[in-house]
Amino acid sequence: MKPEIIKYTKRGEASMENMYKRKHGKKGKRKHKGLTVYRKVGYSFVSIYAVAAVVLLSFLAGTDMFPGLYLAALGGGLLVLGVLTGVIQKWKTSSVIADVICTILTAACIAGCVYIDKMDSTIRDVATVSASTDVIGVYVMDADPAQELADVADYQFGIATAIDRTNTDKAMDEITFTIGKNPAVTEYGDVFALLDALNNGEAGVIVVNSAYISTASEAENYAWAEEGLREIASFTYESADGGSETVTSQPDAGSNSFIMYLSGIDTYGGISTRSRSDVNILAVVNTETKDILLLSTPRDYYISYSETRGARDKLTHAGIYGINASIDALEQLYDVDVNYYLRVNFSGFIDIINALGGVDVNSDYDFTARGTEIHQGKNHLTGEEALSFARERYSFKDGDFQRGRNQMEVIRAVIQKAASSSLLTNYMSVMNAVAGSFETNMSQEEISDLVKMQLSDMASWNITSYTAEGQVSSAETYSMPGQTLSVVIPDESSVKEAKNMITDVIEGTAQ
Repeated sequence: MKPEIIKYTKRGEASMENMYKRKHGKKGKRKHKGLTVYRKVGYSFVSIYAVAAVVLLSFLAGTDMFPGLYLAALGGGLLVLGVLTGVIQKWKTSSVIADVICTILTAACIAGCVYIDKMDSTIRDVATVSASTDVIGVYVMDADPAQELADVADYQFGIATAIDRTNTDKAMDEITFTIGKNPAVTEYGDVFALLDALNNGEAGVIVVNSAYISTASEAENYAWAEEGLREIASFTYESADGGSETVTSQPDAGSNSFIMYLSGIDTYGGISTRSRSDVNILAVVNTETKDILLLSTPRDYYISYSETRGARDKLTHAGIYGINASIDALEQLYDVDVNYYLRVNFSGFIDIINALGGVDVNSDYDFTARGTEIHQGKNHLTGEEALSFARERYSFKDGDFQRGRNQMEVIRAVIQKAASSSLLTNYMSVMNAVAGSFETNMSQEEISDLVKMQLSDMASWNITSYTAEGQVSSAETYSMPGQTLSVVIPDESSVKEAKNMITDVIEGTAQ
């Protein structure tokens, strides 16, 4: 048998193609070409994956939230996977498996980019302070058949002489244009006279800043206003002070602590609308000792602030004058500097909890709140039910104090649910809810620094809650003169205790 002669190239290397031709003929040539195609396709899959991995790492680095060690570890892992899928492309069977793996990895990288981009844009939206706005509402009695402005064209209109007159006049101009005629208008001295006129039929429709309707409903003889009116139109205007919500002082350079005001306003719709603040919590944070104090102050606390010029008012009323006024009130009460605020309204509260799939709260009592049955112990609540739980006070002997405790319980439940797999499974809906529902003056960079810090050490936090105490009483308030409202006279010893707790957290001596 003659030995097989292999021709060599000029460089002295055996020609694989000649070997296939000699040994297998045309069939070998087709097999070699088929193997080459598999490799080319496989390497293209690897290349696409490599691009997706680089883009993902770029997105992560661009947020400035992830520690360098995390990025290095992730980059190393992605590189190893890329090399492995590239190596096993040599064999036909394993090449198919590698292509499937590359497809899955590429999809994961793309999904990661989408998630990271959504998170980044959400934080940017939350950290963008909008101009504060005032809403002028057009109201009729709930039993009135009118549904829109055209239906009240021939009604007697009522407006308040001294309540947000600038915006009221703007609204009346728009109403005149809409109905095509000048309506009959009567002026009244305050919101109570306005409500009386509507209730007794002297006026068929009233036009007033919506914040004053909810505030007036606190008066004993005007509780009907909360449910007995129906809004048929509204007009939104930038607040007369220019819409400025620039507040607070920045923490001292190098400081490990800060104070954030958590405000829950009693409106639906736009987060920038001025309204009463039903939730008033100071979050005192020490990032070095990992201590957080949640200090709740009853909405009816009877205090003074700069806007009142020495007169006393309910804390919740300060929100009518903007978040600056609410912060000023708490700063004067506790003798502190508030560094940031985070504001959420009822719409956002409901949307976020629903997006998370509901929350589990623990109740100290059995009670019914706005048709929602709450049982002592654990309750799974939707957003609407959780709002009812957080707003109820009349079912408890200590009213507003228990409401404050319930509000902090809901905050705890939301944090717990957000830390679970529910955030991942409902990620996009949660991000959408957060983007339109929260507003803070903490910058995007500061938020990123906090996230990076937490990811760096993954330390647990010691969270302490405290509610300022006081004595329920009745008094006239700055915002509602001439009416006796339910108020809470601050307990000085409780306020002092709160001050000491704040100091302990800031100085890192909290137990």
